[in-house]
Amino acid sequence: MVRLGLMKQIKYNEITPGKKAGKAKTEGLDEINDDEASSSDEEDDNNSAASDSQSVAKGDEEPAPVDTMDCFTEFKYWYKRHWAFYKEQLLTDYVHVAYVLSPDPRVHTDAKENTKVEDRLACERLLVKLFLPGYIENKDVWERKKAAMVDKFLGELQDFQNKNGYFKKMSIWIAAEDPSLQSYHWHQRYSLIFTEWLGKLACIVCSKMTGIGEAEHMWKENKKTRGGQRSRLTPDKTKKQATICSAHSMNKSIARNALSRHHGRLMNDEDFNTMNMGRLDACNFGSQ
Repeated sequence: MVRLGLMKQIKYNEITPGKKAGKAKTEGLDEINDDEASSSDEEDDNNSAASDSQSVAKGDEEPAPVDTMDCFTEFKYWYKRHWAFYKEQLLTDYVHVAYVLSPDPRVHTDAKENTKVEDRLACERLLVKLFLPGYIENKDVWERKKAAMVDKFLGELQDFQNKNGYFKKMSIWIAAEDPSLQSYHWHQRYSLIFTEWLGKLACIVCSKMTGIGEAEHMWKENKKTRGGQRSRLTPDKTKKQATICSAHSMNKSIARNALSRHHGRLMNDEDFNTMNMGRLDACNFGSQ
């Protein structure tokens, strides 16, 4: 029991993992004889040596002291850790599929040579998510539809990457060299009609808005949801409520625009006030 208490105190007083801790200053250490103290020190040395060997075997390097680094070395030290932390959130299935289905000559060649397992699995997951109906109760029927759809898509993807079948026409790849041509426009013209699944998936994925404007719009919805007494909502709940709020606002706007078109009004006074143009009435024309 005395030896166990000593080891707990040593673990409590150690400064960094893998290094031998300093001598514990506790009441009652005088009661421990020299043999027990020396044996406990040997056990600590063995444990520290084993932990160091395991860390070397795993390839884990101890973090370097940031205070002694210059700016560039500190940047290299931190950006790898930040990228590893946010990688899964940034490289979504849409990113993988857009990379594989890009008609740009440089991206197309790179994707053909460097397509990984994650890219192929992302294509299958997104294909099933967008096009396979989830209301099929029979599991066997659902699996058969999934297998047929994925097999057809992989055949079309192989023709797209190897430029076989309809994709062996040189004219469509000359059009893809235009830097001003959007990827979803290219697929809408050259692959949507001639493929069953690849063109549909490419048009949906490559037309996604990924600029800073879309990010700011989503952050605005996030702040709207977490205002007032809801400032401590968890990220998952905030995401769900922001999605519901955005969908409700979009449906309400569509219904309002449909009603305005039915009455022959495409714009009203609120639209002009939003654009800081003032009311469109006879008074403004008379003042001008």
